[in-house]
Amino acid sequence: MSEVRTGVRSLLSRPRVYDTWSRLVGGGRGRGRPLLITEHVHPGPGVRILDLGCGTAELLDHLPATSDYVGVDVSHAYIKQARERFGSRGEFRVGDATSIDDDLRDFDIVLAFGVLHHLDDAQARRLLDRAARALKPGGRAVTVDPVFTPEMSPIARYVIAHDRGQHVRGPDAYRALCDGTPFDVSVRVRTDVLRIPYAHCVMDCALGRPAD
Repeated sequence: MSEVRTGVRSLLSRPRVYDTWSRLVGGGRGRGRPLLITEHVHPGPGVRILDLGCGTAELLDHLPATSDYVGVDVSHAYIKQARERFGSRGEFRVGDATSIDDDLRDFDIVLAFGVLHHLDDAQARRLLDRAARALKPGGRAVTVDPVFTPEMSPIARYVIAHDRGQHVRGPDAYRALCDGTPFDVSVRVRTDVLRIPYAHCVMDCALGRPAD
């Protein structure tokens, strides 16, 4: 995983700083996560969700109370805060999203919000392969990441270029990560998720056939 953790960006590795920043720009209790959940994830009651790179598991604030949720993150600090805040509402594991535990299977939805742009192509393909294996037949994976586009504003390009993740791609490059997977992929670029100038690539990856 490639990530800048020096200077001001190092502060975002602290769970409370990360959550506060996310809320300020709209990713937490603002329009960001609720919009993404409503328009792209649209979970129903009792849905089984695997959240890869879950951070502090703030997505749980926007999921049905009946969701069967498992969150995985490489950060011990993030997982500790998720357990303290949400307790029995979900299961929280410290782990690598590109090599998830074999017992994580039969999910309806796999989420990877803000993860792929931290991974090189080989790592990202591994994550998507593991996501396919973790899903039930007919399940879906939804990924959300910052994206570079030719028409984006200079301010948005500057902000995204200074993200901690070092593998921000264009829409076609994100889609290409799914080549060779069993996913049927649709891609949408959104500029309305955060309060600041920004652009996100949302991939909806439907499992067209069971993974081997």
